[in-house]
Amino acid sequence: MGGRHAVAKESDSGHKWQYGIGLVVIATILTGVFVLQEDDNPAAASCSTTRDVTVAAAPEIAPVVEAATKRVSGDACAKFTVEPQAPALVAQTLAIGEGAPDLWIPDSSLWLARVSAQLVEGAQGPQEIAKSVALSPIVLALPKDGPGRPETWLQAMSDPKFTTGDALATTSAAVPLLAAQAEAAKGLMSADQVSATMVTIAQRQSVTTPKTNPSELLAEVAKAGGSTVVSEQAFAAQEASPFVAVVPQTGSLLLDYPMAATSDNPGNKEVGKALASALGSADGVKDLTAAGFRTPKGEPLPEGVGVGKFAPITIDNPQLVAQTLRKWSVIALPAQMLSVVDVSGSMEAQAGDSSRMALTVEAALTGLSLMPDSWSVGSWAFSHRIDGTQDWKKLAAIRKLGTVTDGVKHRDLGVDATRSMPSLVGGGTGLYDTTLAAWRTVQAQYDPKSINSVVILTDGKNEDANSLSLSELLATLQRERDPARPVIVITIGITKDADASALEKIAKATGGQSYIAREPDEIANVFVKALEARG
Repeated sequence: MGGRHAVAKESDSGHKWQYGIGLVVIATILTGVFVLQEDDNPAAASCSTTRDVTVAAAPEIAPVVEAATKRVSGDACAKFTVEPQAPALVAQTLAIGEGAPDLWIPDSSLWLARVSAQLVEGAQGPQEIAKSVALSPIVLALPKDGPGRPETWLQAMSDPKFTTGDALATTSAAVPLLAAQAEAAKGLMSADQVSATMVTIAQRQSVTTPKTNPSELLAEVAKAGGSTVVSEQAFAAQEASPFVAVVPQTGSLLLDYPMAATSDNPGNKEVGKALASALGSADGVKDLTAAGFRTPKGEPLPEGVGVGKFAPITIDNPQLVAQTLRKWSVIALPAQMLSVVDVSGSMEAQAGDSSRMALTVEAALTGLSLMPDSWSVGSWAFSHRIDGTQDWKKLAAIRKLGTVTDGVKHRDLGVDATRSMPSLVGGGTGLYDTTLAAWRTVQAQYDPKSINSVVILTDGKNEDANSLSLSELLATLQRERDPARPVIVITIGITKDADASALEKIAKATGGQSYIAREPDEIANVFVKALEARG
């Protein structure tokens, strides 16, 4: 298999494989693949030799697969070993190219595409044998005494007690994010609304390690209160659940449980087809239904079990899936960030019914409210010679927002520092010296467990005649940049007066991104986008 030659194409993103799941489209309802057999126990073939076949199956379907192997082993001249394994772990094994199973049944075709995307061009990825051996839609688990069925996934995600679990490791947890993006693509809401909600959920969940086991996730949410998502199959397996399973009115996506050959062993395809046939037989269907799965035809589970018929959600744009999951992988990570805000005289300029400074403060406070206590955040203001000969003034040190010093929470210090900025407005713009000082400050206290960044908000261009030139700044950033300790600069230009060219060059020199809020009402949304782009 090509997995032995795998290299991560996304290595330049700075994240390990588990932080990105993208480049896929979740499959929609699939038509029937298998024909039920009258004889579920075929006579064993005459085998001169029997080959060993390992099958890595998603843990929830592994018992059904194990039962099916007992009905096919003799006929296929194969001895099966079924190993319950989380799809994320198998995908990682295949990407590395060591210890590949012969056959793989993950919970979604998402994983097959993920592994293929990580291989070098021309290398062979997982070879699909069956598009689906079972189906299970993703459902909302809502408290029985809570609000009713939501109209959209975005509405469900907007519940302040909603958790999606670990979207970087489980397909079910990624579905709400993808479904909400699909809703936005249909015009049911704006993409900015979805992005803002994703940021809120990611930061709320970053305080604890999300659960990947559905039973543990449901138990945790039941204890804390709120709602979450699991597969219909996982929900049906619960006893005396305090939840009710529903699907938003816009519909849902499905886990499609494909089968693929994932090793170089000859005969994988034939053996896999025999196993798929056993799973599609009368006994196989009986086992699947008893375990809470739908057949590949998608018929609802027996009355009283599951969510019945629902509208399938389709995502036709692979780029949208990739972008959504990439965005989540960035915003869900811990952060160490220094916020640097321009308080030069031009920030007093009128902006709509307010001023640039007032809107910037409002945006900064909104951004701060999205950040969890686990984030380390500092605050500076800058203009020209605002603090002696310095163009910058340190208002709050970089500390975890949940840290309490002398009885005061660091988050409150950050809020107070931000609100004090209008009183500092005046003078010119000392952009270049401030940028280098801020970048060096974050680099000096680099946190290897976090995304380290500087976020600069400014409405002007450098006006300090005695400062570094732009070329000197860029050269210094390039020279001092340490690939082992990356610190990115995110620049936000406020209105068309900002020096868009210089800001873009500064961001690019550090691997960051640059944004321009050309209209006053764009400032808050642009700030949220900057949070999403920390990696």
